[in-house]
Amino acid sequence: MLKTGVLVLKNKRFSFLLLISMLLASCASNEIQKSEDDGIKRGLLNPEQFIEDSKSVIKRNVRLGPDVDLTKQELLKARKRVRINEEMSLNYITHNDESKEYFPISINFDNVGIRDGMRMLAEVTGTNILLGDEVDGVISAQLEEVPWDVALEAILKVKGLAHHVNTSSNITRIHSQEALVAQEDFDTKRLEDLKKSIDAQRAVKPKYTEIYKLYYSDAGTVSSQIQSVLSGQSSGSRTASSSVQATGSQGITIDKRTNSLIVKGTKTELDLISRLIAQIDIRTPQILIEAFIVEATDDFKKELGSRLGYDNADLWENDSNKFGVSGLATGTAGAQSLGATAGAIAENLVVAGVTGGIGGLFTAGANTLKIELNAMELDGFTKILSNPRVYVLNNEEAIIKQGWEIPYKTESESGGTDIEFKDAMLILTVTPSIVGDGNIRLSIKVEKKDADETATNPPLQSEEITTKLMVKDGTVVVIGGVKKQKTTDSTDKVPFFGDLPIIGNLFRHKKDTDKFEELLVFIAPRII
Repeated sequence: MLKTGVLVLKNKRFSFLLLISMLLASCASNEIQKSEDDGIKRGLLNPEQFIEDSKSVIKRNVRLGPDVDLTKQELLKARKRVRINEEMSLNYITHNDESKEYFPISINFDNVGIRDGMRMLAEVTGTNILLGDEVDGVISAQLEEVPWDVALEAILKVKGLAHHVNTSSNITRIHSQEALVAQEDFDTKRLEDLKKSIDAQRAVKPKYTEIYKLYYSDAGTVSSQIQSVLSGQSSGSRTASSSVQATGSQGITIDKRTNSLIVKGTKTELDLISRLIAQIDIRTPQILIEAFIVEATDDFKKELGSRLGYDNADLWENDSNKFGVSGLATGTAGAQSLGATAGAIAENLVVAGVTGGIGGLFTAGANTLKIELNAMELDGFTKILSNPRVYVLNNEEAIIKQGWEIPYKTESESGGTDIEFKDAMLILTVTPSIVGDGNIRLSIKVEKKDADETATNPPLQSEEITTKLMVKDGTVVVIGGVKKQKTTDSTDKVPFFGDLPIIGNLFRHKKDTDKFEELLVFIAPRII
């Protein structure tokens, strides 16, 4: 009797445990089914909703685009054009005045003497007309509402004549074509003689020799530029390695040891050269480029925004004071302070669904950004691949490489083995250009090549971002959009029962988890 009671009790316990297990399995199955149903529902595409979401993303990306300083545009316009010198040209031969207005007239000549016809035309047009002794004959013409200069030209061509207009005296001379060509040849030769006379007069002027010390420019380059200006020729055809005599009386010798120019010329020429050097030999500004190259998880953007005080409701308001983190005081390089009304980076910090491109721009300084990125790396939201800093001259290229060379084995023609090395590196190339109004134009290229070190002759996976943009001095711009997907396998199971053979499949569920990592590049340029 006792054994029977114990047996019944054990059966009840087993039934109770079995019932609980079935309930848990049922819950797991329901959960799995619900998850699968949700996945199916998420897989259905609603075109209208997709279009609306896309519009919203585009609007946000536009608002997060590069910011440009427009406060100094007038100053920039004033610097665009600088007058160095003014040369007065002597006009020895007066050409026709094309700007003069010629009103229409009507002419009805029937065998009229050409001298009488030209006298009537002079009275109507108010022009002084002189006729050469060789001009003679009669003309017949019927013209209606024709500009008088066109009518005159047509009549003269019919008679084999030509004319020359002196606009300053309002005199029109009419000759035969041969006589006018001969006279113009005479005027041309006379002009050449006058120019030679003027050059001769300049040659007898006192000459001076001066030394111009150059501090920021190459003496050879400046010498070529000066000779190009003084001679009116292209600088590309000259080499300034020694003393070169340019057109005129000036001569330039280069002293490479002291980076100086020794110039001989008249006072007028030396004054012009001095003004040219004052505009050319100026200090080239330098730019500090600090970059943060990170691999970020899906939650990185939202987390970084919240750490910097991001407020989604305030971000889209038309208030410039709420966009970004308060910057540095003028002339300082210390830590940043987060203002109460300061905004931050939007959740959609980078352009989603594209390969490369501009993401967002904000006014948090590099120090603040570095602190937050380091903290987020400890929390597992991101991995800082590199934090390069480099000083570079304006309009010069800066290249930073970080990585290693991987050996690849290849068979040679002789049957042996050759070793070839390929770069698996992170390469950042930046060329800054200071516009002059507080903005910086950046040409950026980021290349990242990875390889599986465990494999022999591993393939290289390449990621690249190339863009050009304009940003305000002292701000931080984000570029990204290059994403890669990592899939991990995991198993959810009921403890103990999921490990049982055969029936354990009822208490466990395998699932694949997709994890996206994105390559983000934070660029912080600052003029120093």
